[in-house]
Amino acid sequence: MRKKPPLRRNVILEAGPHKPTADQHGHCQRDLFLFAQAFHKAARALAAAFQADGNVFAAFDASAVVFMYRKALELHLKTIVLAEGGNFLETKPDFISLSKTHSASWLAQFVCQIIKALKWEREFRCEGVESLDDFKAVVEEVNSIDPCLYTFRLPVDPQLQSNFREFTKKMDALIGLLASTGDALAAEWDLRTEPDTGPEPDGGGFAPTIQ
Repeated sequence: MRKKPPLRRNVILEAGPHKPTADQHGHCQRDLFLFAQAFHKAARALAAAFQADGNVFAAFDASAVVFMYRKALELHLKTIVLAEGGNFLETKPDFISLSKTHSASWLAQFVCQIIKALKWEREFRCEGVESLDDFKAVVEEVNSIDPCLYTFRLPVDPQLQSNFREFTKKMDALIGLLASTGDALAAEWDLRTEPDTGPEPDGGGFAPTIQ
């Protein structure tokens, strides 16, 4: 009986043991994850320091926080699709096209396909995301922040600090979900590609807890 590898927890705030597997284009998948992690840590730090009351530049200050969250989301989506996640699709996504895109919504479509292929819909949830439709809606909201990298739409009113805090809380939960999903995908792929030692009593595979 094969021993199932444990999922790595809270990897979004730690270096984590992600394997530095280089792809055919010479890029390191570990680097992509670490960039995503760095943007999220920066976003959390800026959000914690943000004060809207009496600040005439609150909207500009908030925009920096929001952009950091948007970039962290984009990079985590890329990490999932360009690493092990793409292996579960019938047609593996084109590396160059996905590397160049900044469309979080387009990347999210591939993530949804991966989750459906593995039948992980029930496990793929967090606060504010109870279904793939919820997931796509949240990503679409964030995608509209700066879709062309030269326009900017702030999705929250920074003068209402509660709205801003609610946005950052939702993003922290979503990014945590994506980080856990990436770990679950890596563990599942390891199970499927390790040498066959015979069928497991339970039929093999596992349904990870990725909340």
